[in-house]
Amino acid sequence: MSLYGFLQFAAFVAIILCLVRPVGGYLKRVFCNEPTVLDPVLGPLERFVYNVSGVEPDIPMTAKEYSIALLAFSFVSTLLLYVLLRTQAFFPWFDKTLLTTPVTPDLAFNTAISFITTSTWQAYSGENTMSYWTQVVGFVGQNFLAGAAGLAIGIAFIRGFAKREQGTSLGNFWFDLVRSLLWVLIPASTVGALFLVWQGVPMNFNHYTNATT
Repeated sequence: MSLYGFLQFAAFVAIILCLVRPVGGYLKRVFCNEPTVLDPVLGPLERFVYNVSGVEPDIPMTAKEYSIALLAFSFVSTLLLYVLLRTQAFFPWFDKTLLTTPVTPDLAFNTAISFITTSTWQAYSGENTMSYWTQVVGFVGQNFLAGAAGLAIGIAFIRGFAKREQGTSLGNFWFDLVRSLLWVLIPASTVGALFLVWQGVPMNFNHYTNATT
């Protein structure tokens, strides 16, 4: 390993160690339903989501119930993304002169599974296969939803260890999912997006630009 590579590795480890306590403490407060600085803004939104969906976040789940909820959520997400991929020609921002590669059933299924499992393996060229609508609504949406489901499972896994020693409940999947989205992923992505805007990273729905290097 070169000196530069070692310094990069050391800096990465140092950043992780510095973040462990503040991030871990914040996650504990979020998933233990303890007060956080975002509660005044996100609390009403969280209650609105529960009221609309009919979810009872205070009802604890067994491991079987938690797993079934996760699998049901993942199945519906996969189905919706698959349908979106197969019907993207009927949605906005589809330009058949640019999107020349068809989204076949096997490609749509493979892509949907990869995003639901957060592997996001892309066996296609985005600029001539997927429309802006598909990428923003389908892929970005699933990056949030699948990421929140993965974080929820991680929290449940931790509770599972604590349960053996303290009798702690495994939790409620829907509560963990909503909290992962509202209190963790959306705030973090907002900060990241503002940083990218500050750095001048482009994002628009214009036609592609041909650039000669």
